[in-house]
Amino acid sequence: MKKALWFISIIILMGLFTLISGCSYTAPFRRVESVSPDATVIVTLSAVEHQKGQRKPFFVDTKRVLADLPNQAGLVGYSFRFQLIGNKAWTMTAWKDEASRDHFSKSPIHLAAVRNSRNTAQNMRFITVTLPASSLPMSWDEAIRLLETAPAYE
Repeated sequence: MKKALWFISIIILMGLFTLISGCSYTAPFRRVESVSPDATVIVTLSAVEHQKGQRKPFFVDTKRVLADLPNQAGLVGYSFRFQLIGNKAWTMTAWKDEASRDHFSKSPIHLAAVRNSRNTAQNMRFITVTLPASSLPMSWDEAIRLLETAPAYE
């Protein structure tokens, strides 16, 4: 009887782990600057898979970048998502124009994170789309679908 209970407990735990491993945390889209609903915005999406054992360094850099984002001129809004158990993370940023996005991409905090990710990340994907501001926030289902069509960078 004890062996049967032990076996059932293991099966339940394995099922729960499988269920949780597919779960992710999604931060709500945070608006930073207002734009007219009929304005055009530049939305940049990223998907990154950090290498096994590199979750902590990856998230330290991610936390720094996210803390700096609201200070960036031209940022309309942003969101991020990551697997609770797993190695994948996604970002979504919306910008008033390409110049604002490009200025952010050259910021010291972002450049440091990019440099560090060369040692911690794999299967990186990036895509930029132009949308009417009224389409914000883009759904994560749509964002991930678009990212799956982007080429992977190693």
